[in-house]
Amino acid sequence: MKNLIWKFSLLIILLFVGNFVQAQLSATEIKSLKQNIDNTAKGLTSLESEFTQTKHLDFMENDVKSSGKLYFKSKNKIRWEYSSPFHYYVIFNHEKMFVNDNGKKKETELSKSKLLKDLNKIMLGTVNGSGVLDETKFNISYSKSGADYIAKMVPTDATYKKYIKQIDLTFDGKTYLLKKIKTTEPSLDYTLIEFKNQKKNASISDEKFSFK
Repeated sequence: MKNLIWKFSLLIILLFVGNFVQAQLSATEIKSLKQNIDNTAKGLTSLESEFTQTKHLDFMENDVKSSGKLYFKSKNKIRWEYSSPFHYYVIFNHEKMFVNDNGKKKETELSKSKLLKDLNKIMLGTVNGSGVLDETKFNISYSKSGADYIAKMVPTDATYKKYIKQIDLTFDGKTYLLKKIKTTEPSLDYTLIEFKNQKKNASISDEKFSFK
């Protein structure tokens, strides 16, 4: 009986702490958050950032970790460059996607695939914050953890539901740039990307976004 009481007490404490750590935002706070994210996006001409990526697959004993750099320029150019443990990069440039996997190159017209086109929109949104909080295709709940803001996005769009169970976005409470993005699949496997050493409006050569 004492053990049962102890476990119940611990559960209550955890629930209390969980509610305290991630406080739900009021309608006024949500409106303010969206405005701050939008203002940051409007003032962002380029972004350079280091990132680490963790891929969790249930059937694997250890998570797959990789790292690299992200480059963003203007409204529609992104380069994800992986440097460890393998070197390859993916470029989204206007309506095209280009992949260079250790010399194996592939170019794709995004207009040929609704999913890829939407993926490009999400990728752009996660970088500059513009339009990523799409409440026409996601049910979104907002909370605050410490100084940072979290948006939990559950897809309502049938196409998205096939591939995504939930997307968690963490925004820096000072810069309103994205700090983390966690994408959970229906299988509960997930990919977590964390950004650091972000350089806002840095000088980035157009060569970074050329297909070669």
